[in-house]
Amino acid sequence: MIGQSGKALHSLKNGRDYNGSMYELASQMESLPVISLQTGEVVGLAREPVFDIADLEIIAYRCESARGKQALILLARDIRQLASDCIIIDSEDELTEPGDLVRLGPQLEAGYSPLGKSVVSDTGRKLGHVEDYSLNLETGRVQKLHVRQSLLRAWLGSSLIIDRTQILDITPRLITVRDATIKAPVLAAEPIPDTPS
Repeated sequence: MIGQSGKALHSLKNGRDYNGSMYELASQMESLPVISLQTGEVVGLAREPVFDIADLEIIAYRCESARGKQALILLARDIRQLASDCIIIDSEDELTEPGDLVRLGPQLEAGYSPLGKSVVSDTGRKLGHVEDYSLNLETGRVQKLHVRQSLLRAWLGSSLIIDRTQILDITPRLITVRDATIKAPVLAAEPIPDTPS
């Protein structure tokens, strides 16, 4: 862990994620160590994000204390830097007990995650289920949804990636997106002029 915290602290000095990427797949960011700038040590593990369902933004992380199995919450605004393999905070004091965050109660209780949610187009076409998502490390927002299509559609083509700009509506069970199919305009038939033979 010491090597990892040293590498993370070096990336903070450079002002960017040390892997050079601004986006990361959620599946690559499971159980991130939370590192304190004050001590340079791992003070917890971020187990899962807490989402604001309205705009698919991470507002907090459910964490586990490094000293035991105590459940704690880390607010997104208290994160100094979110990297692909760690979260950097000022001090261990940023980790809060869930009961102290009354305002966050509904989101903590809902436990929303885009993973596994059905995705449909605005025309009613079933597109599949979210199997992963790309996270913008600077904003904490979901940037792209990676959708697993039905077996037949997946066999006929590649997987479906949907940008956040295409998302129209989000409910606890369903994500509605703008249909990417563009219909060609129907032109009025013009009479064909007679050509002399």
